[in-house]
Amino acid sequence: MSFPELLAPVGSIEGVRAAVQSGAGAVYMGYGTFNARRGAKGFTREEMAEAISYCRARGVKTNLTLNILTGDRELEPALEDAKFLYEAGADALIVQDLGLARLLKQHAPDLALHASTQMTVHTLDGAVAAKKLGFSRVVLSRECSLDEIRLITEKSGIETEVFVHGALCMCYSGQCYLSSVIGRRSGNRGLCAQPCRLPYSGGYPLSLKDLALADHVSELADLGVSSLKIEGRLKRPEYTAIVTQIYAGLLREHRGPTPIERETLQKVFSRDGFTDGYLTGQKGGAMFGVKTDVPLHEVQTLYDEAARRFAEGREAPLVPVSLSLTADETGLLLNAWDGETDGVTVMDVSPVERAQNRPATAESVQKSLEKTGGTPFFVKETHIKLADGLMIPASRLNALRREALQTLLARRAAPPARQWNEWESAASKPACRPFCGFTASVRTKAQADALRGLGLQTVYVPLDIAAKTGQPAVLPRVFSDREQPEIEKMLEKARQNGTSTVLIGNLGQMELSKRLGLSVHGDFGLNAFNSETLAALAGCGVSRQTLSFEARLAQIRDMQKPVETELIVYGRLPLMVFENCAIRRQHGGKCACKNGVTVLTDRKGEAFPLLPEFGCRNTLLGNRPLCLREDLAKLGVTHARLQFTIEPPEECARIARAFLADEPLAGDFTKGLYHRGVE
Repeated sequence: MSFPELLAPVGSIEGVRAAVQSGAGAVYMGYGTFNARRGAKGFTREEMAEAISYCRARGVKTNLTLNILTGDRELEPALEDAKFLYEAGADALIVQDLGLARLLKQHAPDLALHASTQMTVHTLDGAVAAKKLGFSRVVLSRECSLDEIRLITEKSGIETEVFVHGALCMCYSGQCYLSSVIGRRSGNRGLCAQPCRLPYSGGYPLSLKDLALADHVSELADLGVSSLKIEGRLKRPEYTAIVTQIYAGLLREHRGPTPIERETLQKVFSRDGFTDGYLTGQKGGAMFGVKTDVPLHEVQTLYDEAARRFAEGREAPLVPVSLSLTADETGLLLNAWDGETDGVTVMDVSPVERAQNRPATAESVQKSLEKTGGTPFFVKETHIKLADGLMIPASRLNALRREALQTLLARRAAPPARQWNEWESAASKPACRPFCGFTASVRTKAQADALRGLGLQTVYVPLDIAAKTGQPAVLPRVFSDREQPEIEKMLEKARQNGTSTVLIGNLGQMELSKRLGLSVHGDFGLNAFNSETLAALAGCGVSRQTLSFEARLAQIRDMQKPVETELIVYGRLPLMVFENCAIRRQHGGKCACKNGVTVLTDRKGEAFPLLPEFGCRNTLLGNRPLCLREDLAKLGVTHARLQFTIEPPEECARIARAFLADEPLAGDFTKGLYHRGVE
C-alpha cells in the first residue's frame, strides 16, 4: 500500500520552508490572480520559480492552485500563468474551471490536473466523471464521510485527496454564492468575504468549527487516500510549521495525537475547538463555533520554536544519497547519486601522499563523507575503495563531499524539459441561436399545476414529483452514494412515466443520467462561466446548460454557445447548500420543514429563507427575488428560466404571464450580478 503524502498550505517563501522543514510531502500554493486566495500577498515570478526549485531539490511535490472560475477574456492570461508554472517544474495544477482544464489538457497533455474541491466532487460517479475529463486526482468535498471516502478511493480509479485540518465552510465548496450576491466578492473567484462567520438571527448558525481529523489519519492512510491536506494558505508560516509537524508525525508513526499535540493544535488556531462530524456522520449543533482568541504570550514559545526550525539555512535530512569514493596516489573520485537524477561525479586530482603513521581507513573516510549537515541529504549507503597506506586529510574529503552535494542539489532543483503545445480551440463561434422561450422550475405540484397551459417551454419539477407525473425532473443538487439507490429508484419510475429530461447540478449526476438514457440539461451548480466550459459540457453530453448567474450580461453575450443555453431571469437565487440542517437548528433541534418558511435574519434585518432539501439538507435563498427584463435575443441564450421557490401558486402564474407577455412586473426585486458582475 502506498504511503499518502501530507499536503501543506503555503503563501510565501517562508511558508515553503516552514512546510518542507516540518515534514510536508507536498505543498500547495497560489500564483497570480487565478487562485482561490486572491487576497493573499502571493509570490512574484522569481519567488515562485525559487519555491518550486526549493521543493524539487528536496523531493517535495508542488501543487499550484488555478482554482477559480475564469471568464473568456481571462483564459489566455490564465494559460500564460499555467505555462510558466509548468515550465518551472510544478507537479500539478489544482483546477475548478472545466473550460480551463480542457485547454490545459490540450496544451500540456502530460500535466497532472487535480479537480479542486470547488468542483463539489462527493460521489463515486463524480470522481469517475472527473477522471474521464482528464483529472488525475479529486479533492473530495469536506462533507464526505469515511465510508464515502472509502468507496470513492477503492472504486473510482483516480487519486483522492482529503482535507484533514483547517477551516470548514457551511456550504459545499463551489456552491456558495452568498458573498458574491451580497457584496460582489465571489468565493468561486477567490475573494470570499466569509459572511457565514457573521451573526444571523441572534447567533452564529453558519459558523462551523475548524476541521481536525488527527484521530483519523491512520484510517485514511489505510484506505489508500493519496493525499491528506491541511487548509490555511492565509495563515502565518509558524502555523504551517506547527500543524504540519504534528500531522507528519501522526502519519509517519501511524498513531493518534497525544494530549500535548491536541492542546497545541487548539492553541495555534481553533473555533471553540474542532470537529470531525462530517467524517464520522455526527452532524448537528456540536459542529458549530466561533474563533477562539488565545493570548499571544501563550503561543509565542510555540511560534518561536517553529520559526527556528524553518529559519533560512536550516535543513532537515530529507533526501537519501549514496556515495562512492575511490582513492589512490593520483587523487580522489567521488560519485553521488540519489536514484532520481543521473548522479554526479567530482574529482580531486592532486596527488595523495603516503601516510607516515596512521593511514586513512574506510571507517575514517566514511565518517567524513556522512557529515551532510546544512544540506537536505542524508547518506543511505557508502562504497569506499582505498589504496593502502594513504594519508587523506579530512579537509579534502569535506571539500569533495560539499562539491558533490551542491552539484547534485542544483541538478535536482533544475526544472524538467517540458513541451508546451501551441493550440487553439477548434470551436468557432456558431451561428447565433434564436431565443426559444421561457422555462420554469418549481418546488411543488401546486406551482406546476398553476403554470400549466401558459406557454412555457419546459417546467422542471423536483424528482419526487416527476416520479409521479413524468415531467422533466430536477435532481437534488447534493446526494450521497448511500442515498443514490433511492434517487435511481425515483428516476427510473419517472422515466417509465414519461420523463425524458433531467436538470443536473453536479458533475456526478451526469453519469447516472446517461446510464438511464435521459437527456441532460445542466443547472447553475456546474458553474458555466466561459465558452470553453460550455464546450467541455457539450462533450460530456449536456444538451442545454444554465449559465452562471455570477457572469455579467456582456460576458454572456460574447460566449460561444455550442449547446442550448438557459439564463435564470427570475427568482430567489440559491446562495448556499448545507449538509447541516439549519432549519432544525433554528427550531431548537426539532424538525420543522413543514411548519412554514424558516428564515435567517442578518444584522441589517434582511431575511434569507431556508428551503428543505433531499437528505435533510438546506438551501439558503436570497433576501429578494432576481428580476431581469432584457432583450434576451441579443444575449444569444435560447431559454430564460423563472425559478419559483416560496411563491404561492397564483403568484407563480402571475409572474409567468408577465414575462410571457413582456408586461411590467411590480415588486421588490434585484437585478443580481448580471450588470454589476463579481470581483
